[in-house]
Amino acid sequence: MDSTFIKAFREVVREEMMKKNVVDIERIGRFEVIHEKQHEERRDDGNVLMIPPVDRVHFTAETDGEA
Repeated sequence: MDSTFIKAFREVVREEMMKKNVVDIERIGRFEVIHEKQHEERRDDGNVLMIPPVDRVHFTAETDGEA
């Protein structure tokens, strides 16, 4: 594939992910943004950490013709 196409494709997917839209790509899979709320994490040493909220990109590969 042409590198210009790849760059443009990547930018379109990035823009849609920034809007928190799901991006389905036929025969490849689905990209979506998953929001994780702030939470506490207790360490083995007894300390408690506050983990800030974060948005993560989740990819689900297409299997048998379905994403």
